[in-house]
Amino acid sequence: MQTEKVYELMGCKIPVVFTNQLISIKGPADLKKYLSEDIDNRSAVLVRHIKKDYFDFTSKQLLVTDDSMIIEIWGHVFASHIAGAIKNLVQLRLIEDVADFVIKRGDIIDCGESEIDSNRRIWDILSGFKGIILSFM
Repeated sequence: MQTEKVYELMGCKIPVVFTNQLISIKGPADLKKYLSEDIDNRSAVLVRHIKKDYFDFTSKQLLVTDDSMIIEIWGHVFASHIAGAIKNLVQLRLIEDVADFVIKRGDIIDCGESEIDSNRRIWDILSGFKGIILSFM
């Protein structure tokens, strides 16, 4: 099963691909624009839409907590932004290679259940610090 849906939120188009135990968010530029204001509320709205549609498409709950998915989204969206800024500031080949890797990884955000997502535990742990992370954004 693979289904794609484009969410149109606040003038931003955010494509999401739904597969078994996994959702993939594409289009980081519009996602970043969408999250540029009221990030906490807008993140929650997007995640609720995604999880509802995942259930509608699969007849199963996506076994990822809302906060874990939110933290993963923030991690990818803003890590790409920071990596791009560092790449432009520091002209060292190693730094540029690392920044390119982070930027490329941010093009598609894969949020999966722990069975198939080796990073799920990291995002789950970080989700416990959501309030602190939010205070820095």
